[in-house]
Amino acid sequence: MTICKERKDVSTGTSYGKLWRIDEYEDDEGFVYEEITEWLLTTARAKLPIEGARSETDRVDKKSKLPMRESLFAHVPPYIIFHGYDKNGASLPQEITRHLLWWHTKNFSPRMIRLTVLKSGFTMTEKPMANWSGTWCTKLAFLRRSKQLKKFQKINHFPNCQQLSNKINLWTNINRMAKIHGKKSFDYMPLSYVIPNEYAKLKRLLDRRTVWILKPADSCAGRGIRLVSRSFEIPKKSSYLAQRYLWNPSLINGYKYDLRLYVLLTSIDPLRIFIYSEGLVRVATVKYRNRFDTLHDRFMHLTNTSINKLSPRYRGNDDPNKQQGNMWSLTALWNYLRFRERANTNNIWRKIKGIVIKSIISAEASLVQGMKDSNPPSYNNCQLFGFDVLLDVRLEPWLLEVNDCPSMDTETPLCAIVKGQLARDFLNLVGFHVPNILGPADVETLEGHSKESQICYDRNIYEALLSKDGEEKQRSFEKNCHNRQNYLNLILRKLTPDDVRVLIRHEDELAQTGRFEKIFPTRNTYEYFKYFDKLRYYNMLLDAWENAYGNDRLSGIDRLRKLCRERYHLKQTPLKNLQEETNS
Repeated sequence: MTICKERKDVSTGTSYGKLWRIDEYEDDEGFVYEEITEWLLTTARAKLPIEGARSETDRVDKKSKLPMRESLFAHVPPYIIFHGYDKNGASLPQEITRHLLWWHTKNFSPRMIRLTVLKSGFTMTEKPMANWSGTWCTKLAFLRRSKQLKKFQKINHFPNCQQLSNKINLWTNINRMAKIHGKKSFDYMPLSYVIPNEYAKLKRLLDRRTVWILKPADSCAGRGIRLVSRSFEIPKKSSYLAQRYLWNPSLINGYKYDLRLYVLLTSIDPLRIFIYSEGLVRVATVKYRNRFDTLHDRFMHLTNTSINKLSPRYRGNDDPNKQQGNMWSLTALWNYLRFRERANTNNIWRKIKGIVIKSIISAEASLVQGMKDSNPPSYNNCQLFGFDVLLDVRLEPWLLEVNDCPSMDTETPLCAIVKGQLARDFLNLVGFHVPNILGPADVETLEGHSKESQICYDRNIYEALLSKDGEEKQRSFEKNCHNRQNYLNLILRKLTPDDVRVLIRHEDELAQTGRFEKIFPTRNTYEYFKYFDKLRYYNMLLDAWENAYGNDRLSGIDRLRKLCRERYHLKQTPLKNLQEETNS
């Protein structure tokens, strides 16, 4: 039997009430030594006299304002400002930075994320049990840590995100939606078969000399991918997705290419989706020929940078405006298509956004269930996905796959430019607060330089339980309001404290989008509601909000500001009700 006990966090002296295996770290003398040493050094630094202990750049000036982004609303803590990796911004005071940790595993620390957080006042740590504020980790690391997240920590995955990133799951979800809602609405992913389950079906097609691309279900960066045209080339025991090869792709100067697009989920319920307006165009290094005797040439048929950078023909690109080399910016591609092919790129972009929304909706029920099962605060999770899209010869977009942890390293100079801006905009949009582990002296010092009494993460905003009235309102709308006209005005007539908390986050995100574009919800995305497994209350709430204030945001913000000044959003379930709910 594994013995558990409550563990004290030695770096702060506070107990956070988690159960840990007694043999997980206590028998590691090196770990204990490091933890105690860190605690002693932190305590010693905190007790140093103010004079001479800090430089002018990291001391809170008595007349200065904190260099943080204020919320649009009163009684909401400010957000940390992330600077570009190559930019200089105002430094946070030591009272904050000594508590800002960014966790990474020993073998995984993407360059653009690391440089951006270091530039913005964070210190890197490899200790998973430390009081870190954020991380960009692999899915495996997320699965190991997800049950042990502290309330103020933010991680770059949602539970069940493999419903999108696993190639078999993605195809299964989209194929299911096509059967329910009609192929016309979901005919944007090449016909696929799951191997080995559907080997017999695929074999019949291969006998007619067709070409298929085999993809391991859970791989990325081109690993394990190959083109096949004969049945004996198909492995009968390994798990693959066999995807119909798009034989007539759009070409750039005779070369095949695809698009890496960045899609951000900041919330599952309500569903909030953003797409980055810039992306990367990955160009093959050998001119394209659609002949069977070329299928072995990976530099011709595969566009992955990880593959083509091994080619002696590979050329980089250091200018997002130039149409050169084997990597372009999305902006450069749009210019090329507009002027060389007279293409309507706005129409292509509109179709791509529709593909993104429908793909995420296809997995929405599983994503919501994953959040219910793990039940984290709404603050904990966000996720940036990489959507890989191919344009065919008619410039119709096709979804190839989705990556749950897109590369944030810099394979080329252009990668550094695009991903550097992306990292900054992503971190600012998802919104990081100072962790609520500061000592009383630090808090007192900082509060004198902010109009908000709460500087740190506020559990009342992200962890509050619904009141009885709030529960009844949600139950009533989900049960009775299946017609949009029934809820559009009624749902906003009397906002509950929980409604206001959801709308605060919605508007605070929109104040800091950078180059991200909100694509769900908007005034028109109610048209996608027919694809949802269930019409959920929060999606109705944001649909009504966008309908009322989407073209007049200031009026909506002003309405919320009046409520927040009265601390309406901080109202909690009475203790008696809280105890009753806990006991039940």
